[in-house]
Amino acid sequence: MNTREKILTTAAFLFQKNGYHATGLNEIIKESGTPKGSLYYYFPNGKEELVAATIKLMGDKIQHQIEEELAKNSDPVQAFKEFILDLARDFNEKDHENCFSISLLALETVSMSESLRKTCIEVYDLWTDIYYHKLVDSGFSSEKATELSSILQLMIEGAITVSLIRNDTTMLVAAAEKIPILLDNN
Repeated sequence: MNTREKILTTAAFLFQKNGYHATGLNEIIKESGTPKGSLYYYFPNGKEELVAATIKLMGDKIQHQIEEELAKNSDPVQAFKEFILDLARDFNEKDHENCFSISLLALETVSMSESLRKTCIEVYDLWTDIYYHKLVDSGFSSEKATELSSILQLMIEGAITVSLIRNDTTMLVAAAEKIPILLDNN
């Protein structure tokens, strides 16, 4: 892992754990074990630039996880249900240390930065697009896939957010159980 990746990975963890305002640049430098100059070399515009890069990193990691999970099953009902249940298992098994969501960071920064808001929209749109393509590839019309992919995005992110807040997976499991009803293609 190169220095930039160390900084971003550490920042992602700390922003997820402590939030934007409670995470300082010095804490990121200390926890990542990188020189102070490196942070400013890679992110000369400061904390906001670092947060945007962190959101993109988290978004890419989650994108790959979504793609891998949905590719495991050709049946969209089973694919989405298993994806959500895997999120719940990861949440429990890893003590949600690696259960990243950009929702909490997005909510904390949306009113302070238009560029961060746009970065979050790009990431959410990317994930929604993956859901859309899975549905279209599974036989849903483009119109229906557009509607359902947005609903899936809202349901999954909402369940993750509530699970993080409650420190349990009840909402993730409930969301998984509703997938057959949501994706009934009749």
